[in-house]
Amino acid sequence: MNRMLNGCFNVMTVIFLLATLAVIVAVAAIAGDRLEPPILKPKEVAVIPTVAVLYSPTPKPTWTPSVTPLPSPTFTGTPTNTPTPTLPPTDTLTPTATDTPTVTPTFTASPTFTLSPTNTLVPPTATFTPTYTLTPSETPTFTPSPTGPTATPTSQYAFMLQPGSLILRDNFGNAAGCNWQGMAGQVTTDRGEPVLGVQVRVKGPGVELATLSGTAPFYGPSGWEIKVADAPVTGRYEISLWVTGQQASPTVEIVFPGVCQQNLATLNFIQIRQP
Repeated sequence: MNRMLNGCFNVMTVIFLLATLAVIVAVAAIAGDRLEPPILKPKEVAVIPTVAVLYSPTPKPTWTPSVTPLPSPTFTGTPTNTPTPTLPPTDTLTPTATDTPTVTPTFTASPTFTLSPTNTLVPPTATFTPTYTLTPSETPTFTPSPTGPTATPTSQYAFMLQPGSLILRDNFGNAAGCNWQGMAGQVTTDRGEPVLGVQVRVKGPGVELATLSGTAPFYGPSGWEIKVADAPVTGRYEISLWVTGQQASPTVEIVFPGVCQQNLATLNFIQIRQP
């Protein structure tokens, strides 16, 4: 049974191979234009010859118009009706405005009004005679001053109190506070440079004290300080500067009111010339 099946299968394989080979040969022939496939060949159609019919046009009648020329008009003679535009002016424009305005002044330029003042201002004839005559009792005499600048009077002292420097206030220069009363200040030149070694003298109720400028630097490089009481008391004191045993500044008076708020008098002296 199997042998028969194998035989059939082999036969079919051979047939299939032959068919395949035939198809390949046909395709190659068709590709080389050696064989036209009957399947793809179109059907032949019988061509019926067509006869061209030529139409000959029927000749149209030709019509030639006859033109009879009209007689040209002839003019004899000249036209008499030739209008000549002669327009004589019917209205003659004659200037009739003969009225020429003539202005004849009727007023003559002669003043007819004379202004005569009715009130004549006559200046008063009264003369004012002063009743007071100032007769100088002494004739001032002017003595000419010598030529050159006038010498400015200077103070006899080499130092003076700096304006506005005298102030009464509470003690701030030491730790005693209100348990203290005295004076303090500086001695400088007019340019603010410190002046050291100037003696400061103070006189008051039961006291006469002295110190030198520069001994209390708390108030400045040339500062000084003098204690006059252990508590605020009322009293009047005098203070001045001295140089080489000579008073070198005016005497300044200080009055204490005896309160803690004004137990320190600050004042500064400035040098105005060499002592």
